[in-house]
Amino acid sequence: MGYNIAMVCDFFYPQPGGVEFHIESIDIVHGHASMSSLAHEGVFHGSIMGLKTVFTDHSLYGFADTGSILGNKALKFTLNCTDRVICVSNTCKENIVLRGAIDPLLVSVIPNAVISTDFLPDPSKPKDDKITIVVISRLFPNKGADLLTGMIPKICQANSKVNFLVAGDGPKFIDIQQSIEKNRLQDRVELIGGVKHEKVRDVMVKGHIYLHPSLTEAFGTVLVEAASCGLLVVTTRVGGIPEVLPNDMTIFANPAVDSLVESTLRAIKIIEEKRIDPSKFHDEVKHMYDWTDVAIRTENVYDSIDESSKLTTLEQFRKYYIMGLSKGKYR
Repeated sequence: MGYNIAMVCDFFYPQPGGVEFHIESIDIVHGHASMSSLAHEGVFHGSIMGLKTVFTDHSLYGFADTGSILGNKALKFTLNCTDRVICVSNTCKENIVLRGAIDPLLVSVIPNAVISTDFLPDPSKPKDDKITIVVISRLFPNKGADLLTGMIPKICQANSKVNFLVAGDGPKFIDIQQSIEKNRLQDRVELIGGVKHEKVRDVMVKGHIYLHPSLTEAFGTVLVEAASCGLLVVTTRVGGIPEVLPNDMTIFANPAVDSLVESTLRAIKIIEEKRIDPSKFHDEVKHMYDWTDVAIRTENVYDSIDESSKLTTLEQFRKYYIMGLSKGKYR
């Protein structure tokens, strides 16, 4: 069955605007990202207008800090009358069920995917005895930039054949740069700053190991991209990351410097001893993650919304009314 879908998110539509469903003949309003104000507005108004509504979340959020508390309040209100919710991992599903206080049976898990042909291994990679560890990340605390700063000198001290290639920018860039200068590692650690997504593959294929020291992650599409490029992945065991790749492609660590150092050195030894052939990872990944499969599963979610079970406007107002003064009566 075909649908006319209004995909609503600040990422897709950075300019404010409305949805004229009577002109566009929209059947479904699909919002993305629980911190997108436009997604919340689109799904809320879509529900009031009697349209099918779906909400997708791609991230994990906490419960204690002020931003999370306010965001969770808004999420609970928006999902109160939303027909279906999609999450990128089971961990993400558990997170949004708790934050939004919704029925788990309304939540489907559909992982992200990659265009595998855009992330092919490089068969012409030089066969020397040097091992390059690649990091591509936003250099923020929640992405493990502090862990990276602490572990790079230890890895370089433990193995003289290891070099680092770090791509990304953020507030922790200077800290990493200072650590490199302090430990005199300028000839072994290359900082290249931010890279465009179309250049990510060109950076990845220069390495043998992909390092991902993140402190929180709902899924981790970059891990799929790295494996598709033929890199052995070393990553923290947090959030939805353990669901992404099989164990033969991944070495897990706790989110601590010593644990990451130990796991990285283990990965280096595996590469040195040629115990695995990472170039075969690509063929496995292309069958595991495919956008066509994602589209089919998403359409199945759309099909599962029963028109007859839609709440009337009065029933919706009753549900919104009980949300409280700020989010109910005076919305």
